[in-house]
Amino acid sequence: MKKNVFVFAVFITFHSNVFGQLCTSERYLSNIFQSSVLEDVVFGNSPALTAVYVAENVTVNQEMTMDIFFPVGDNLPKRPLVVLAYGGGFLVGAKEDEDVWATCDSLAKKGYVTASINYRMNMNVTSGASAVRAMYRAAQDYSSAIRYLKEFSGTYGIDTNYVFVGGVSAGGFSAMHAVYMDDNERPAATFQSGLLGIAPDLGCVNCAGNGHQHSTNVRGIINLWGAMLDTNYIQPNEIVPMTLFHGTNDLIVPSDFGFPFTALFLIPEVFGSENITTHVNNLGGNAELNLFPGVGHNIWGVNVANQLVGGPTEYWNQITDSIVSFLYENIQPNQPQLQVSAPACEMDTVFIQISNFPDGGMGCWSVELGSVAWASSDSSEIGVVWNTTGTFTVEAVVFNHLDAVSISNQLEVVVSPTPVVSISATNGILEASGNYPQYQWYLNGVPIQGEDQSQLIPTASGSYTVEATNAEGCSTFSDPVLAVGIQEQLAANPSINSIKVFDVLGRFLGQFRKQEELARQNWNGNQLLLLQYFDVDQNLIGTERKPTSAF
Repeated sequence: MKKNVFVFAVFITFHSNVFGQLCTSERYLSNIFQSSVLEDVVFGNSPALTAVYVAENVTVNQEMTMDIFFPVGDNLPKRPLVVLAYGGGFLVGAKEDEDVWATCDSLAKKGYVTASINYRMNMNVTSGASAVRAMYRAAQDYSSAIRYLKEFSGTYGIDTNYVFVGGVSAGGFSAMHAVYMDDNERPAATFQSGLLGIAPDLGCVNCAGNGHQHSTNVRGIINLWGAMLDTNYIQPNEIVPMTLFHGTNDLIVPSDFGFPFTALFLIPEVFGSENITTHVNNLGGNAELNLFPGVGHNIWGVNVANQLVGGPTEYWNQITDSIVSFLYENIQPNQPQLQVSAPACEMDTVFIQISNFPDGGMGCWSVELGSVAWASSDSSEIGVVWNTTGTFTVEAVVFNHLDAVSISNQLEVVVSPTPVVSISATNGILEASGNYPQYQWYLNGVPIQGEDQSQLIPTASGSYTVEATNAEGCSTFSDPVLAVGIQEQLAANPSINSIKVFDVLGRFLGQFRKQEELARQNWNGNQLLLLQYFDVDQNLIGTERKPTSAF
């Protein structure tokens, strides 16, 4: 059975089920909170058409309101935001419609802040220009809702880098045009036209409702059987992930291209989810299309008086589950990329880090058969000691500042043996054991330059150690050997009784009484000799190296 060590922040445990408990999270995936709602929050005020349509210039001021949902008892200071808008052909519907309300409530229970918004409605159904103006007013209101929520993000605990928008049918129209339509792309019908201003100028996309100065940039879009006037509004630099749902038999909003309400040819043709998906993906974006063959409009149910008539359809769970997955994929951190310090050696601390660690994140680790000796404060890096050789699995996930958890990643760490080295002394020569490709000698803890072979002739008194490195790159130090009575040079006019001569490998070559005798010897190709000088009592009084050319 494999034994694992788990680290979460600076927490270490040996329980085998800890990775499943600590290194996973149900936040954003399951209903782990209760929800609360703040109703009728005013986010803007704009001129709206009268309830009974008279003309484009017959308006009343209308407060724009939203209902904001929160996870109860959540301690995160900033949460992702999801904004949804109801459907109804720009003629009927409200923020209390059961489908969007239930979705907002469910997402809040998973840890999101959510908002169901109102927007201005009504139009002349026989006029294409009036229909375009209705869609444009709704997009303006959607924009003002986004800007309001960004302005008061601190109040509502929103991370403005993680704002998602979407809507049902007309609400989908509104969301996509609020995000993608620029002022230079305004339809002609939104400007002033007609005698005496019968159709007044509606103003810029992002300046209606309130004066909050924020972009409508978002993290992703959820389109539930909505459409666009022109897919060319979506430019390459504006692309965000999208998930789109549409029935292929939708007679209200075509899934590909055509007239809304099928027979109302006075209303301009629109581009449905199929065309939007193709356009976005051709630009290199990421739009996922969920088509429902043979299904019509309002796939998950029809709202009447804010209620889903007969309850949700059999597609409700499929759609809401897909929305949950889409949102999570776009808030979770990237899969951690694991890097290990090389080499990984037995009985040594092996450092493993997450190279793509997010700001404000926290790592969570599982280590097979190792002991975690150290962890950084955010667990982006750990130090592990393995007491044996072999191949071991290290697994990690990352939690970001939103408390979303990444997909896990594994790394196989090959732990190599650490060399064993000792020093022996023979005839004044120090020799390191083993047959390793690399050695380094030290005197009193300081590397001796050029001394990288297995043998060393000590030239000074002190503590000698050797570092041995094997082919895998693992190294270790020997125990120290103390050399005493060694002098770098002879004293002036020493009383030399005898001279012992060794080659560079420490082999004894002979003993002589005088230096003059050395010049008469045949040294058999030896270029460098070690000379040890002894007094009459055979005490070592000095050591030096000399080339044979010096004799």
